Amino acid sequence: MKSNKQRRAEIKARRLERAAASAARLRAKDVRLPQPDFGFALGCVPADRFVLAQYNNTYGVLPAFYVARPFTCRDCGAEELWTAEQQKWWYEVVHGHIDSRAVRCLACRRARREHLRNTGPGANLLGEQTDRLRALGATKPNARAVAEVEAALESKWWSLRVVAIQTMARWGGESNLAKLHELMTARPAGGRRYFAWERVAADAAKSALMNRERWP
Repeated sequence: MKSNKQRRAEIKARRLERAAASAARLRAKDVRLPQPDFGFALGCVPADRFVLAQYNNTYGVLPAFYVARPFTCRDCGAEELWTAEQQKWWYEVVHGHIDSRAVRCLACRRARREHLRNTGPGANLLGEQTDRLRALGATKPNARAVAEVEAALESKWWSLRVVAIQTMARWGGESNLAKLHELMTARPAGGRRYFAWERVAADAAKSALMNRERWP
């Protein structure tokens, strides 16, 4: 019959074995994930996972590199190639979601933009409202313009809210600048709220204040 001291020694030994096995697994490469050296050897473009993690709230694995992806244009049916360089620009510069994919060729994208510009009012509501807010920024604010900006700050489109913040910065004035500084101080430091609107608003307010001198 084993004594308590012997049992404790055996338990401690098993724990040490499990810890050593876990450390070995962590040091070993995970063959299920794409290895950067393999990707670079094929001429792929390395991904900046730090940038991707800032703008993608996902439980999936972020890519270590980008590889060219073939796709079929949904409008004309042409076979196209979404290059690795284009993907890096889309995901890390434009901050497109990591699950988004190219669906139209360049010619169809240009034709679609031209169609939206030439169609009647309401076909591109977000674009029209954005242009309207930017035009208001070049004029002196009145009660109606202030009401439009305040309504835009409550919009479901974050991009429209950002333009409203830029308009407030262009207007200037004690009250508008105070609101922008209030948005900056409300920036979350980290955690799940890092991906919330408060962080986007704080960054937009900071950028707008820095660019005030560049605007006419």
